[in-house]
Order: sequence, then structure tokens, then C-alpha cells
Amino acid sequence: MNDLLIEAKLLLEKNDLAGSLEKVNHFIVNGANRDGFLLRGRIHYRMQKWGDAMNDYYSVLELDPDNQEAKSGLEMAKSILGYFTPDMFNP
Repeated sequence: MNDLLIEAKLLLEKNDLAGSLEKVNHFIVNGANRDGFLLRGRIHYRMQKWGDAMNDYYSVLELDPDNQEAKSGLEMAKSILGYFTPDMFNP
């Protein structure tokens, strides 16, 4: 595994989302692969950037259609974006 990806994972564990995102973006620019998109999807998800997370999870699924983590992350992001409270609209 590439050093940039390892550093990005360590920064994510330390909750340094911006630093982790920077490292994984450099990793993806130098050779995008499933692991890079999956990690960036996790980072975007934790940053509550649902659309960006979904795009990364879709990229993972293009490379690995059976990836369960990407499928799960995608469904969770869709669920969050689709959530609404009907009571707010009909008081």
C-alpha cells in the first residue's frame, strides 16, 4: 500500500479530516484505485459531504461492483439525503 494512503488512514484515525483528505487526494491523483476512493468516501462521509461521498462510493463500485463497504456507505448517504420530517411541512 502506498505511503500516502497509510498516512491518510492514520490522520483519519486522529480525526484530522482535512489532512487526511489532502493525502488521499494526492494518492488518487498519482494513480486512482479502489482503496483511495473508498478512503476518500469515508472522509467525505465524516465531513458530512454526502454528495462527494456518494461520488467516491460510486467510483469504488465501478472498479469493484461487489464492494460491501461502498454499497453500505452509499445507502447510508442516500438515506441521510432522503431524510425529511413530514411534521415540519404540515404543522
